[in-house]
Amino acid sequence: MPRSRLKAGWCENSSFDNMDTENKQQLNEDEEILEELPISKGRLKQFNDQKHWPDAYVVDGIAVYGAEGRILIYVDENVEKFDVPEGVVNIYHRCFAGCEKLQQVRISSSVRRIGKRAFYGCVSLKEIIIPESVYMVGEEMFMHCSSLEHVVLSSQITEIPARMFCNCRSLKYWQLPEHIKTIEVEAFRRCYSLERLEPNEQLEVIRENAFEDCRSLKEFIMPESVRYIQPGLFNGCHSLEHIHLSSHIKDFGGSGCRDCWNIKQITMLEDEYMKSYAREHWEEYSDTVDMSKSENPIPESKFWTMGDTLYFGIPRLTSVCLVLCFSKEKDFTIPSFVTNIKSNAFVTCRNLRTLRLSPFIKASDDPWERNCITYSFIYDNWPQVENIIFDETLKHTKYAFGLLG
Repeated sequence: MPRSRLKAGWCENSSFDNMDTENKQQLNEDEEILEELPISKGRLKQFNDQKHWPDAYVVDGIAVYGAEGRILIYVDENVEKFDVPEGVVNIYHRCFAGCEKLQQVRISSSVRRIGKRAFYGCVSLKEIIIPESVYMVGEEMFMHCSSLEHVVLSSQITEIPARMFCNCRSLKYWQLPEHIKTIEVEAFRRCYSLERLEPNEQLEVIRENAFEDCRSLKEFIMPESVRYIQPGLFNGCHSLEHIHLSSHIKDFGGSGCRDCWNIKQITMLEDEYMKSYAREHWEEYSDTVDMSKSENPIPESKFWTMGDTLYFGIPRLTSVCLVLCFSKEKDFTIPSFVTNIKSNAFVTCRNLRTLRLSPFIKASDDPWERNCITYSFIYDNWPQVENIIFDETLKHTKYAFGLLG
């Protein structure tokens, strides 16, 4: 392929990573230099990092290479199809960023790394295959690729980087590759068409706001391998109806489900240790009770549901926290066995108007810091509630504190 060396006059231009913030004067200087080169006028305008790439050269007037051809640095924004040639090891940061006409790209098996925002804003790209040779991909790699529908990842990649698919509005279904262990911050945020994400059995960590504003997502089955999640997981998922939690999760609640108005069911696997603990200690720490009554349930896991409410703890044996209510009713009564409530427990209850609760109940996201529920607290945290009824008959009965691992 014909090569044309870039003149040293380009050396004074600013950093490649800052190319979006170049002032007009600098861009005009770049164009003047480009006009002296054997490249079509108006091509490769945004590449201005000769300072960091003194050996950079242009091939066919559409691509810039460095390190003797091992690094693909920049591809012209008007390209529609591109084949990454053999010998390229690294696709550099923002290499294809802003290539709005790019419809097809083939990545050679020699490529090992793909940088940050490599395909950022490629709005015409519908599918891409990342070859098995690639072991590292950067953050925001496909961010704003609004037409992207199909992606195949290398099995060497073990995490979905931060905002990798953010605003990929055409992505409807994705099978999480079996080697993925971590989904990073906002990885699928604003994937408005995403209806289903099939998890794997290796997934361990899901970071903050990973699925925020996935408005078409109806169900999420969290595998038992997941041991850690962060807040905001499903915020804005208006269509979400069913969440299945891993039994290893230690914290969950409204902080992960803001504006999830259609939740109908939250499930989790039975925890044999929890069931055994409850049955063995029930009589020892409590008065005689009728276990058939819903007011005195024996939970089957650390988190458990009764009706349209998610709880944590064992009634009469441990402090019981109301974690999340997803009732669609206008009136709700907090059961008498509840001793603690999360401040964001009613974020999905947009119809709630009247709340009946014990005046002795405490509220806090931290079970060790219990604050009394006041009218100002309710106004700040549950603004949709219009009527508050403090009912002393709802005071919890005798209970002991047990340790839950």
